Amino acid sequence: MADDQATRTFEEFDGDDDGYITEAEFKLAMNARGDEVSGDDLESIFAHTDDDQDGRINLAEFTEAWNA
Repeated sequence: MADDQATRTFEEFDGDDDGYITEAEFKLAMNARGDEVSGDDLESIFAHTDDDQDGRINLAEFTEAWNA
């Protein structure tokens, strides 16, 4: 199920298990997967995903973007 995969991926990216993905955690997780993420990429991803604009992506925001 897509939501299960989204949740597993969210948990993988949430390095400190606080329920949020920061830009630093996102970049680290992508690098661990072998993907480079530029500062511009991060800004764009967070601008489109961080609905409440708190500088972090929560599971609901991540799942919404995952399923878009």
